[in-house]
Amino acid sequence: MKVSNNDNRTYHQLTLDNGLKALLVSDYSSDKSAAALTVNAGHFDDPIDRQGMAHFLEHMLFLGTKQHPQPGQFSQFISQAGGQSNAWTGTEHSCYFFDCAQQQFFDALALFAEFFVEPLLDASQTQNERNAIDAEFKMKIKDDGRRIYQVHKETVNPLHPFAKFSVGNSETLSNRDACIADEVREFFQQHYQAQWMTLVVAGPHSLVELEAQIRQQFNPIKGTSQQKCKINTPLYRKQDQRLLLHIAPRKHMQKLIVSFAMGGIDDLYKHKSVSFLAHLLGYEGEGSLYSILKQQGWINALSAGGGVSGSNFKDFNISFALTDEGIDYYEDIIEMVFEYIALIKIKTSSLPLLYKDKKTLLDIAFNNQEPSRLLEWVSNISVNMHHYEPDDYLYGDYIMQGFNEQLHTRICNFLIPDNMRVVLIHPDVSAQLKARWYHTPYQVEQLSTEWLSALANIDTPLPEMQLPKVNPYLQVENELYDVTQKSHTPTLLKDKPGFAFWFKQDATFRVTKGHFYIEIDSLLGIKNTKHMALTRLFADLLMDSMAEQYYPAELAGLNYHINSHQGGLTLHTAGLSGNQITLALQLLEHMLHAVISAPRFAEYKKQLIRHWKNHNHNKPVSELFSVLGAKLMPWNPEPLALAKALKNISFNEFCQFRNQFFDSVYIKAFLHGNWQQQHALDMQKQLRALFSKSEILEDLKRPLIVLDSYQHQHIEKPGCEYALVYYIQAQTDKVFEKVALMMLNQLISQQYFESLRTQQQLGYLVGAGYAPFNTRAGIAFYIQSPNINAQQLLTKHDQFVSQFIEQLDLFDDAIWQDASQALRLQVAEKDKNLRLRAQRFWIAITNDDHQFNMQKRLVKQIDTLDKEQLISFIKMVFSSSHPKIALRCN
Repeated sequence: MKVSNNDNRTYHQLTLDNGLKALLVSDYSSDKSAAALTVNAGHFDDPIDRQGMAHFLEHMLFLGTKQHPQPGQFSQFISQAGGQSNAWTGTEHSCYFFDCAQQQFFDALALFAEFFVEPLLDASQTQNERNAIDAEFKMKIKDDGRRIYQVHKETVNPLHPFAKFSVGNSETLSNRDACIADEVREFFQQHYQAQWMTLVVAGPHSLVELEAQIRQQFNPIKGTSQQKCKINTPLYRKQDQRLLLHIAPRKHMQKLIVSFAMGGIDDLYKHKSVSFLAHLLGYEGEGSLYSILKQQGWINALSAGGGVSGSNFKDFNISFALTDEGIDYYEDIIEMVFEYIALIKIKTSSLPLLYKDKKTLLDIAFNNQEPSRLLEWVSNISVNMHHYEPDDYLYGDYIMQGFNEQLHTRICNFLIPDNMRVVLIHPDVSAQLKARWYHTPYQVEQLSTEWLSALANIDTPLPEMQLPKVNPYLQVENELYDVTQKSHTPTLLKDKPGFAFWFKQDATFRVTKGHFYIEIDSLLGIKNTKHMALTRLFADLLMDSMAEQYYPAELAGLNYHINSHQGGLTLHTAGLSGNQITLALQLLEHMLHAVISAPRFAEYKKQLIRHWKNHNHNKPVSELFSVLGAKLMPWNPEPLALAKALKNISFNEFCQFRNQFFDSVYIKAFLHGNWQQQHALDMQKQLRALFSKSEILEDLKRPLIVLDSYQHQHIEKPGCEYALVYYIQAQTDKVFEKVALMMLNQLISQQYFESLRTQQQLGYLVGAGYAPFNTRAGIAFYIQSPNINAQQLLTKHDQFVSQFIEQLDLFDDAIWQDASQALRLQVAEKDKNLRLRAQRFWIAITNDDHQFNMQKRLVKQIDTLDKEQLISFIKMVFSSSHPKIALRCN
């Protein structure tokens, strides 16, 4: 098996007697252990009269097994062991995964294996879980992604399983002559067979230990030699092609999707022919399709290569975010697509060099891989095992064997007008049709035969069209520097007040990568709501103005992002260290002097106002969290307040704002990664020169409103579900309050979910979480319900809290120890990679934690926390006199 040069894990593959394929991973650098099982069964396997069955089974598997029949016992065990568990159901696969403390891993693995050996699938649990799925379905009825997806399903070959309703609801999963539990069990026995399963287990255990556990726990899963039936039905018939679909969204959206049908592409992964073609069409540099259409004022964004895919189908989509003007020129845009395709076909001889660039980057990325979160990693690999050959389980996403002209030509031959569908998503649809389930208004038209013929005859690109050039950013050597700095924490390089530059050479992960952060606080940016809105607009316009010039850097593994924060702008660059400092300085120069045109200002102002107004269509729980954030953080206004403030701003006013933005600033910067101190000193000197004309301020401390009483706020959102957000704020910045609220969350969150969602069925979106604002600790409880009004939700919440407080005195020492150890495991978790470490250091710098010891202080407080002291604290924060806020919607 091909393994990255930077991978210190050891691996062992095996196939059990029942046919289950397993990958065992010994990883002694990990604090936790994790497992993921993916089965080749999904909603495509749903019986035609039981759509949503695979999704329903996924829910039911968590509700007890023959040996451990208590619903939610597995989730509770994982939570107490400091871990997480979840699952998803896709088209042809379903994936189950969890992580936890290594000491409890084998016990957890035994419970997990029972899901697939002897699940309870108890009839008494089916009503509650059907209600949960129905609530999930109803919550998504207003989601544009689901609504548009449903139109896609209704306009393909109805005999293809893609056309099925994947989620299910109370109607499709209702009891008929008998309880649905019998049908669920039959579905499980038919589709959850060992030979269609892949399992990944990883953690700080020997391969011998892991193999013994896997054989013991997973061999009892029933398996046969039966092969999975292949899907032979085509996704599209002839009449499903050459269509124009008009779809009306709920939120304001203007999007054009030009879609070409391909067959399954799993067998093409070694050459990446499809993703290479997507790279050519999605290029954003000079002479690209993106650049030309943007200059015309027709598009704001372009992406290529996305689209649904499965074992026998792949949509190759070229998607455009349209401007108001662009919606009128969608046909011209499509003509330009075919002109650019003509360029790719004509310039075949130029492609091997460009392919080599892409291959070089993927090889660098593979060999400079950093460990990701173990839970996510095992899930991804268990899915990869269904798509790649065993040698490529780890390498399959990166492999590019070489440019294959025959394959490339074959893929390009799919990009023809007769094999095309066009989707136009816009508000002004004259709809005669309405999609089932999600009620999406849409219209279907046949594309004109004459126009299709004209498109087929396009064989010459526009003169200004260009393919990508050989990437200059890949020509720089990425040398791994010797470690010369032994410090475990960042060092503040000597500088004047108001200009803090921190540096830390990486001595742990040893990859040719790094991160640079710079936070520029501006006195002008916080003057009022209008200026806060202008700061956000400025960030968007800067990113827009950089896209074409710096796109090659992104392709070469150098990422950058400018975003607005409370008080100003933050630039973050990341990726290969070779020329990242040069790029960062160029981007800062661009921020100071970029030319922003009136048309781009007008376009982004309009888009941003629409985005903030669209926020009103979000989940009511999201709306309540926005209200909460604005209430506690004065420099973080609500979206509608920002939209209102931006509405009447002129281009001239914006230019005046941006010209004065850097006049008075406070700067914090941090360089971390594969550099030596001299690199940092040189960069610091150049940064100082860039801002030599700015007045340097004192630190702008972000204000926080501290609650002083129990407050209530009620908002109305017509046509939305009911919602509650209940927030308890720490009254000081003391570490004790942070840990006490974290511990409260550890003790209560799983019970809160099980009681209010699983048992009482208040809604699909139910939970609790530790929620700090501007470093001040807090805990938030939230419920969103389709049926129960907000006042009743608050009553149900209060009843749960009362019962929880009554149980507190009965908590035995074992529960206390489990919760304490689980929290300690989460808080003390080591940084898995350079990105996470840089992020942790940067957060400490921005929070003025210059000792960089918050993690140690939290762990120490957890270790000394007294049970009685915590119980007393919990009773106090839930008392009516303690400051908190209850936000209700509808």
